[in-house]
Formats: sequence, C-alpha cells, structure tokens
Amino acid sequence: MFVVTRLRIGKTRPFFSVGSVELLEKIEHYTSIKKATEAMKMSYTKALKMLRSMEREFGFPLVVSEKGGNDRGMTRLTEKGKQVLTTYQEVDAQVSAYAKKLVEEKFTFPDA
Repeated sequence: MFVVTRLRIGKTRPFFSVGSVELLEKIEHYTSIKKATEAMKMSYTKALKMLRSMEREFGFPLVVSEKGGNDRGMTRLTEKGKQVLTTYQEVDAQVSAYAKKLVEEKFTFPDA
C-alpha cells in the first residue's frame, strides 16, 4: 500500500505548495524567472503573482534580481528563499514518511 500526501502551507489560506517549490527550484536552476516559467509552461505574470504572494505571506524576499541587460541579468534565491525551499522539502519528506508509517499501522485488517 502506498500513500500520496500533499503539503500546503498557509496562514488563513494555502499560499505555498508543490507548485511554489517547483517555481523556486526552476528559478534557482535557470537564474531567470522567464526561463523558469517557460520550463514550467506557466505565464510570467502568474509566476510574479505567486512570488509576490509568497513574499508577502512569509514577510521577506525569496528572490533577488540583478539587472544586466541581454542575458547578463539574473534572478536567484535569497538565503531565506533557500531556507524556505529546503525546510519545505524536509517537512514534506517527514510528513510523507509519517503518513506511510501510519497507514501501514492502521490499515491492517485481520482475516481480510
């Protein structure tokens, strides 16, 4: 038996989930919001809205952009942005492991 968990974090409503993680990972990889959105097949406007929402909810910047013109500018995660990403990944792994363990313990039905 296997379990699928979906970790969504929020205060009054969810604002950080697997889609947020993917966006941050792609920004870190491509050092560009535009290239990240192209890889995800997401609109640039939607990505900016997601970033602004996450930053507003967390209360600090997750990315920093450096201007530079054609192919010289870059966007990268801030140190706190990297912490958010790794913390989410750690919590998600622990939640998944716990859910798997719990299902294995509870979903045992003798004589079934």
